[in-house]
Amino acid sequence: MFLLPGLAGVMLFYLLPFLEVVRRSFLQSGNSAFVGIDNYRAVWENGAFVLAVRNTFLYMAVGVPLLMGSSLLLSLLLRNLRLRRRLVSAMLLPMAVPAAVMVLTLQILIDRQGVINGVLTKAAEQIMVIPAFEAIDYLNTEWALVVVVCSFLWKNTGYMVILWLAGLAALPKEVEEAAQVDGANRWQNWHYIIRPGLSGSFFTIGMLSVLQIFKSYREVWMVAGSYPQEHIYFLQHLLQNWYLKLEFDRMAALTVIMSLVLLVVCLCLQKRLEQREENF
Repeated sequence: MFLLPGLAGVMLFYLLPFLEVVRRSFLQSGNSAFVGIDNYRAVWENGAFVLAVRNTFLYMAVGVPLLMGSSLLLSLLLRNLRLRRRLVSAMLLPMAVPAAVMVLTLQILIDRQGVINGVLTKAAEQIMVIPAFEAIDYLNTEWALVVVVCSFLWKNTGYMVILWLAGLAALPKEVEEAAQVDGANRWQNWHYIIRPGLSGSFFTIGMLSVLQIFKSYREVWMVAGSYPQEHIYFLQHLLQNWYLKLEFDRMAALTVIMSLVLLVVCLCLQKRLEQREENF
């Protein structure tokens, strides 16, 4: 009875709409005729889909480990500092900044006439580099993915640091103190006490990081448009462009595919977590 209101809300606003998406993925968009798996075949054979999948998984493969690793390192450094609360509050500032302000700041930094190119040009002039440094339009070169990953880290690191600190605060201090008395060094303390104790946090933060990857499309779209440089053309761009073309059948098929992939990732991470807990 306690779960019934929440379960009803989930079914009404999430499960039933998703089942409708699954149904539409087997229908033709115009006349709702049943076409079987033709929509899925059309998605898989689409060249833009292949490019978007490659870029999205590359973005995820680079962004998620960097976000988890950098935030974990910062949380370990901040763990015992007296000014921890003030520093963490400052790190949360990017999440409070509106997307438009973030995009404007990014453009000021990486534009051809922006701050980064200006600094590099001045540095080249000072050390007399030959040939002279030429300004780069980063969002129209292979550096576009690097820019997107850096903005992703800047926005989400503070939030992940708080989650890591919460996991560290839940660890029993008596065990660490006993290990220090027995002569354990920092590496042994990390390997045998902290890392196993953070197994639950690894799963939670890993999933949240993956979800943040998919939620970062808004900033990418605002700074680069619907058809950006090919290295930052993601699955969200493909969905957006299909939506503008009213290709709802392909959108439904792609949504089902993405949902199944995320489900497999969740199950694999959960299975890995259960194995670590059994070994621990």
